[in-house]
Amino acid sequence: MTNPKCILCHKSLKIIISKQVRDSKKHKVMKCSKCKHIQLYPIPSIAEDELFYDKNLQEKNVKYTGTIKEIKKKGISDLKRRVNFINGITPKNGKILEIGSGYGFFLEEMKKYNFDVTGIEISNDRLKIAKKITKSKILDVNIMENNLKIGKFHTIVLFHVLEHISNLDRFLKNIKNMLLKNGKIVIEVPNFDDYQIDINSAYKKWNLQRAHIHYFTPKTLKDVLNKNGLKNVKIIGVQRYGLGNMFNWKINSKPQLKDPMFNFNEKYEQIETNYKEFLQKKCISDTIISISTK
Repeated sequence: MTNPKCILCHKSLKIIISKQVRDSKKHKVMKCSKCKHIQLYPIPSIAEDELFYDKNLQEKNVKYTGTIKEIKKKGISDLKRRVNFINGITPKNGKILEIGSGYGFFLEEMKKYNFDVTGIEISNDRLKIAKKITKSKILDVNIMENNLKIGKFHTIVLFHVLEHISNLDRFLKNIKNMLLKNGKIVIEVPNFDDYQIDINSAYKKWNLQRAHIHYFTPKTLKDVLNKNGLKNVKIIGVQRYGLGNMFNWKINSKPQLKDPMFNFNEKYEQIETNYKEFLQKKCISDTIISISTK
């Protein structure tokens, strides 16, 4: 192995988190001893990534292929949460850009609130389906291109996208330039400080995958945003999956691909609430969200 470098601070990567990931024996996960960032190694080339996402291999590597109706049902809890959150921070009739718009579910929901919505999606497989889901404008463009002219927006959202981006500096610089005055960038990523990663080895192994170039913690996510000139950075914890999911991992050591458990039913509501609030308060939740301005 050549001397690997940290993608953020460019110092030598010396700490091995894992010698392989769940869907590739060619890739390791390593940690920088200086800035503490955790990343994939080796970093895939642009051509490798284009092929990977054109063929939607992240999803196909899981070996679960549900119908579009089933996929939407699986994600309905996240969809509602995101719609409510973005609705609350975006001006009335404001302009919203979703980078990594997938099947177009979020765009279609935000249209119902009379927002001016645009999506960016680079997966050919997902684009074909999205055009059947929504009439919203969805662009197949490369954010890394300089002087990209697709407009200015009040809110730019990235739901589980930033962890896939190799050149964070150029990417963040370009999306920052798309913000209107007082606009906000909302970034949602998996949290490597996730409590379950510490207590369940099977869960940790499942979370390490070829698609994820970065494994952010609240600290490293904030550091990346500050480094690239984003201001007023606020990090909040979000616990997407409920107690049922934790018990399933503890008992079965595998994910619930067909029917993930976001919440127990109403009889367990208080226990579920306490569980999620505890993890969110300490930012050891499965997910973190940053809100920042330019």
